Amino acid sequence: MKLTKTLEQGLTPGLGLRYALRVAGKARLIPESKQLELELVERPHYAYGLHLAAIEARGLGYSSVTAIEFGVAGGNGLLALEEYAHLISEKVNINIQVVGFDTGHGLPAPVDYGDLPHLWAAGDFDMDIDKLQSRLSTAELRLGLVAESVPKYLESHSMDSPIGFVSFDLDLWSSTVDAFGIFRGQAEHCLPRTWCYFDDIVETVQDVGELLAIDQFNEESHGRKIRRPYMLRANVPFQPAWAEQLFQVHLFDNPRYTHLLTATENRNLPLRN
Repeated sequence: MKLTKTLEQGLTPGLGLRYALRVAGKARLIPESKQLELELVERPHYAYGLHLAAIEARGLGYSSVTAIEFGVAGGNGLLALEEYAHLISEKVNINIQVVGFDTGHGLPAPVDYGDLPHLWAAGDFDMDIDKLQSRLSTAELRLGLVAESVPKYLESHSMDSPIGFVSFDLDLWSSTVDAFGIFRGQAEHCLPRTWCYFDDIVETVQDVGELLAIDQFNEESHGRKIRRPYMLRANVPFQPAWAEQLFQVHLFDNPRYTHLLTATENRNLPLRN
């Protein structure tokens, strides 16, 4: 079975190599820090977005940054995010706080067609709260409807640790709209360019689900935008499909939006000998 899987993956350019490297990584033939760099971890989209967020936060003078997962379900993603936060914090020399938001009891009931009721039902992706809490070491778990838990979180969130990476896996359009409240508050709650991963856009079209929530956010009067970084997939090793699910929230009114981040040597093009 494993041989068949290997052969099938090898039919796709780059995928066979990536699979072989993943196997080597699990066998500890590749150092953990190098696995992060090559996106060979279980959730490379988490590691990639969080790594870039940590680098930007450090470049802007922060000593701490926050990563959020909306839609924790069983907790595998939150545990992975906690693990990557530990590795990246050592690599970049920055503290990383991890927070997970979930109802604790599965999905709320879909509101209308925009919530994709042909795919999801109330109660899907239930959580064993006690089991997950026993596995977490540093991550914080915020339970309840995001329409209520997000405003409460922002009341206590320190802007000394701005939000730099957010994974959206709430499945529903209505819940995603409510979760975007994290970007509607004071701009300093977030990095000027906050990395986001949208898990469910592969299941949708522009008129429903997460993509509809993004379009509606971009039309709001605050002027902030959620945009896809162009050429990201071409610049990520092995051109993974998940690169198309990474976006950035641009908080143009953040006082640090215009701070220069590019090193001097990268802003020169001397004539070659």
